[in-house]
Amino acid sequence: MFVSSINNSSRPRRSQLFGISSVWLSFWKFVFVFHQIFLGLLGPTLLMAQTGRHALIVSSVSGDEESKEKFWKWSNQMYQTLNQELKFPKENLFLLSEDPNQDNSIVTAKATRSELSKVFDRLASRAGVDDVVFVFLLGHGSFDGKEYKFNLVGPDVSGSELKAFLDRFSSQKVVLVCATPCSGILTKILSHKNRIIITATKNEFENNTTIFAQFFVEAFKNKAADTNKNSEVSILEAYLYASQKVDAWYKERKLLATEHPLLEDNGDGAGSSSPSPANGEGLLASKVSLGEAVAAVARRGGASSVSAELSALYSNKQKIEAALQELKYEKSSLSDAKYNKSLESLLVQLAQTNQKIKNLEKK
Repeated sequence: MFVSSINNSSRPRRSQLFGISSVWLSFWKFVFVFHQIFLGLLGPTLLMAQTGRHALIVSSVSGDEESKEKFWKWSNQMYQTLNQELKFPKENLFLLSEDPNQDNSIVTAKATRSELSKVFDRLASRAGVDDVVFVFLLGHGSFDGKEYKFNLVGPDVSGSELKAFLDRFSSQKVVLVCATPCSGILTKILSHKNRIIITATKNEFENNTTIFAQFFVEAFKNKAADTNKNSEVSILEAYLYASQKVDAWYKERKLLATEHPLLEDNGDGAGSSSPSPANGEGLLASKVSLGEAVAAVARRGGASSVSAELSALYSNKQKIEAALQELKYEKSSLSDAKYNKSLESLLVQLAQTNQKIKNLEKK
């Protein structure tokens, strides 16, 4: 049972310099703003140049049958989504559960500290330099006044120990989602370059049962989470979807919200509930997805020169979109002239690339 109140544990550059009229410049700016507001072009944009994806799902000790059923449902759904819909290779998927007998065809081992350490050993030995490592912790967590603890079968694992595990991935992009009570403190403990930390609570003192995990898993199955309509859900999109759903869940039940999710991805240790260029959070999360690259999907269309060219165009498109996203975050440090020059150039490149993709897809 979910508990809501009882503690549980410009100055534009002249367009002539770019060979286009002022009318065209105005048009591209309109398109840019339109996408920002309605399609989220400069919201989630995917960085999918990585060669491999790895995932570890850990469901905590439950304590009662209701929690056991709920935690298993969420962890199983996350596993199936990664494997079936996001096309994770099964050999790159690890699931630790309180009771492996719930489905020993997918559960790697019992959710103990020693087994968790073994899986991190395997991940560290397998993950390539540019790979994505996704860690999803759900269930019960606590804070003893000094340390965060993720509740496992037997000895718990502390925030300090989680940091030691993650510090083994110095070049990979690490995404850790901790959907437990008291998890907010991890945005400070685990903050690092190339690392995205998402927590269900804003600090260590929100210690009631959380529902963030339910909606984070749902984000990868609900088309509404794909706000920029590119058929992929970025980590930022998944976070925003789940966060909004959590807020709505409490409001619908007229309950005081006892969990406030945070995202930290710029390495400053200060997570934000609403990532944006204003607070510097969300850039990395907007560029990382758990799904296959669109270019990889295009390559599967065959070995023809058209398929190869289409794959290259999709890759180039993603690079341009990533550059647009970065430009948004850099705007405050740029002169109006430099910003508009960069904006115009990127939008023209994007339009040209989209047209080439459209022409090839007609063949």
